[in-house]
Amino acid sequence: MIQSETMEDTVRDILASRTVRLEPVSQTFQIYGFRCLGLAEKILDLDSNDSSPVYVWHVQDDILPLSKNEIERWSVDAPGTRHWILSEREFNENIFDQISSDFKIDAWGPEKLSSWIGQAVLRGDLVVNSGLNEKSEEPEIHDLYEKKSQNSNFLTLMPLIEINKWLDNESLNMLNTLPVLINARLWEVSGVMIGPNSIKETKSWSFIEDPWSGKIHQFDSSEILNNSPDLRKIEPIDGSWNTIESLKIKLKPLLDFRKKEKTFEVNEKVKSIMLEWWRVDLDTLSLEYNHAQIPGWILIFEDGAKKILHSRNGKTYSFND
Repeated sequence: MIQSETMEDTVRDILASRTVRLEPVSQTFQIYGFRCLGLAEKILDLDSNDSSPVYVWHVQDDILPLSKNEIERWSVDAPGTRHWILSEREFNENIFDQISSDFKIDAWGPEKLSSWIGQAVLRGDLVVNSGLNEKSEEPEIHDLYEKKSQNSNFLTLMPLIEINKWLDNESLNMLNTLPVLINARLWEVSGVMIGPNSIKETKSWSFIEDPWSGKIHQFDSSEILNNSPDLRKIEPIDGSWNTIESLKIKLKPLLDFRKKEKTFEVNEKVKSIMLEWWRVDLDTLSLEYNHAQIPGWILIFEDGAKKILHSRNGKTYSFND
């Protein structure tokens, strides 16, 4: 997981992007394993109608899970009644059952915390910068992010669905999710169009090949996601990519078009427009691709099965884990 200072900064940055300010508490609470980050008037990410202030706590990463005894010691010294615990340590949800009913606790474990951070990255609320740990010669790698600087210039498409709404609609609210990027290709295509009377024109296009849906669509710069995150990148299953020849065949109906060529009068009253075909000469097509990526989520089901949720079409796909 991210080191504690970085995690605290990350939480503050995400909350600040959502216009939530953490007010410093009036005293420092010396509770072993728990650090109070501040008091928030309201947390937008909590599913609660309670409008009372929330104490935000961070539990640092550790080898051992969070224990019932630690929670009980925390509850003795913790101020107030509403608390949001962001834990980098695993815990059993039952450990909160014996806490006083006066406490209202929302506790997030490592997976939910990582998912929340990843969603903030995909929304553009948080920019993740890779870098070297000053105390190490090797890059420090978060289990959520792959530090692949050579891929940092990949074009990323903007997501079109919101994960929480999708989960609600599918009645999968309790499902664990992990944000990732799924690979696609941006094709630069040029070729000759042949019109009426064998007139020729050279044209160029840009297309996205989405191997997950098996579809190809014309690319528009408005689709680009700014501040693309560094996330784990997932390849489609074998055989999903088109060959050059199969790509040409699929591109042909997208490139052929009808163009208004002539306007003439009928019976001196009605004007008629003639549309004539311009068709691509497949032999002249030149195709080159650059890597592209699409935001997505790994859905982790109760039985351990995993699927990729595509952020642009809302469909799920198998993948090689």
